[in-house]
Amino acid sequence: MFEVYLMLTTCFLLPICYLITNSLKYIYNQIEILKSIQKTKNKKNIDHKKIIYAANVYMNRKQWIDCITMLEFYINQIKVNEVKIKAQYYNYIGLCYQSAYMYKIAQKYYLKAYNKLPLEKEILKNLANIYKISGNIENAQKIDQKLILLNKHQNV
Repeated sequence: MFEVYLMLTTCFLLPICYLITNSLKYIYNQIEILKSIQKTKNKKNIDHKKIIYAANVYMNRKQWIDCITMLEFYINQIKVNEVKIKAQYYNYIGLCYQSAYMYKIAQKYYLKAYNKLPLEKEILKNLANIYKISGNIENAQKIDQKLILLNKHQNV
């Protein structure tokens, strides 16, 4: 009888251990990336992918101000011809402000991202969403129409 109890307990605890281990690995990877960014001597030349990863870490931890501050700093470091990166940073800043319930500011940053990359689906979705939240249904429908046309052109 005791063996059955141990087997049932083990079967119950194994998935929990697996989930905890995966969570710990995820947190460890986040800390390592953030440490590697901190150790970088020239903070202006950090890889774009690491900045986006750090922004995602801050957003997952709901540290909106840290994320916004970091992205604003790196927007000013971007070269003029790197439009896609700049639009992506504006989009992330808009997400931070939207998560902090500052919809007017979020809309401003989504529009900046839209002006840089008007055919980027993620930016269009976020812009349509913020218009809907703000009650600007007319503009939301226009953006939704652009998304539909963009999807049709990509499927052809």
